[in-house]
Amino acid sequence: MDNKQIARILRDTAQLLEIDGAIIGRYRSYEKAAELIDSLPESVEQLVKEPEKLEELPGIGERMVEHLQEIVKTGDYSLRKKLLKKYPPTILDVLQLQSLGPKKVVALQDSHRRGRGEAGERAAAARSARVRRKK
Repeated sequence: MDNKQIARILRDTAQLLEIDGAIIGRYRSYEKAAELIDSLPESVEQLVKEPEKLEELPGIGERMVEHLQEIVKTGDYSLRKKLLKKYPPTILDVLQLQSLGPKKVVALQDSHRRGRGEAGERAAAARSARVRRKK
């Protein structure tokens, strides 16, 4: 598993935590770790064998090392899987759309609950003409 894949799992987890209403510090720690890992020249797969080296990196503590070890060992992260059971399986695909981050997804969910419905959401998205795939 390469650094980009590990960073993607951490970013997914951060976005899912934000949608789930976690406190900002919790999901920001995953975002910061993802940014760091994405930029590392060394392979995280090698670094998890020496946890003390990982802990020397800014923003990587003992708990994040444990999370990284789980990701490298299993290819996924249990918290991410748990959150994906709670939300529709396509939620991560929706988050890949330009201008639809976790906050807008939560707003869309709220409007859907208030009766606006899926058709109304699509019409609003089409009118805004800002929905494009991220590059």
